Amino acid sequence: MNTTIDLTPFIIGLLTIIAGLIVRYAVPFIREKKLSTWVSIGVYAAEQIFTSDKWKEKKQYVLDLLSEKGFKIDSTAVDAMIEATVRELRIEQGQAVKALPVAERGEVSADE
Repeated sequence: MNTTIDLTPFIIGLLTIIAGLIVRYAVPFIREKKLSTWVSIGVYAAEQIFTSDKWKEKKQYVLDLLSEKGFKIDSTAVDAMIEATVRELRIEQGQAVKALPVAERGEVSADE
């Protein structure tokens, strides 16, 4: 009695589940990283192109660039990413100071 079990349907099912997980979790993660990169590129380019007082034009430039690259823009999230990138740029340029941790600012916590 020689009995063999065909594992092909099991392996195909397992590969289908793995592919589904990749699409569900890895693709959005990669897309978000890509969005973050394009926000940084847009902010740095806008800083080069426009004068310092043209912040509305700079922001619109970044939004247009993202739209051109095919990103669907959730304004709240993108605004936060733009502001964070501008802050990083200002810190790099020495125009802004990094925020100190609460303990170093001399603030009193609710526990005290």
